[in-house]
Amino acid sequence: MDTNKEWFADWFDSPYYHILYKNRDYTEAELFLNNVISFLNMPNGSSVIDLACGKGRHSVFLNKAGFEVVGVDLSANSIQFAKQFENQNLHFDVADLRTFKTNQLFDYGFNLFTSFAYFKSDQENQQVLNSFNACLKADGVLLLDFFNAEKIKKIQSYSETKTIDGITFHLHKIIDSKKVTKRIEFNAEGKEYYYQEEVQLLTLPDFETLFAQTGFSILNVFGNYNLEPYQADTSDRLIFVAQKNS
Repeated sequence: MDTNKEWFADWFDSPYYHILYKNRDYTEAELFLNNVISFLNMPNGSSVIDLACGKGRHSVFLNKAGFEVVGVDLSANSIQFAKQFENQNLHFDVADLRTFKTNQLFDYGFNLFTSFAYFKSDQENQQVLNSFNACLKADGVLLLDFFNAEKIKKIQSYSETKTIDGITFHLHKIIDSKKVTKRIEFNAEGKEYYYQEEVQLLTLPDFETLFAQTGFSILNVFGNYNLEPYQADTSDRLIFVAQKNS
């Protein structure tokens, strides 16, 4: 772990990040995206920016569904991988979500699968949402998908071990009142590695304040990928459809 980098810049650019999470349920993700496309009634040819796109899998899916897509991510390695999928209506760029700027304005912005609140301050969260706002057209729509912090707060800590591609990952998650921290330790190629993920525990009221501060109005709040109503005690997700204020 490079202690001079922010945790997400170091970890997300590591090949071991993609090994650990290689078995994510992309069928569920594509079902979610199909539900969103239907709910939003997105016209064919609409422009979409995929904010924190990783290796571009969801950008590619959205492009194949008929949309003009730009994916942006902080990880240069992920974007280098994603560029193999580029075409006339699909492009990828490296960008820090706090500071990125674009001359193109989009109909929709997607920030999927808890790709928010990696920072240490509310000011940085505001910077990210301000960047999201600036890249949308008037009345553009932002979809932001986060975990349900109210449910996670009930768990104090847990540990697990996973062996993937011959690498044994030791994972320990600690939850306090402000953030969830996951410690990741493993040995690969004769070397010990240590990484740490940290995500702020933002609740519905926290997001309501952030959206109001950054020029968004919340249109809908969902609690899972089937787009069922959010319930603080039981929902797995906290999913927002927010519109840029005119």
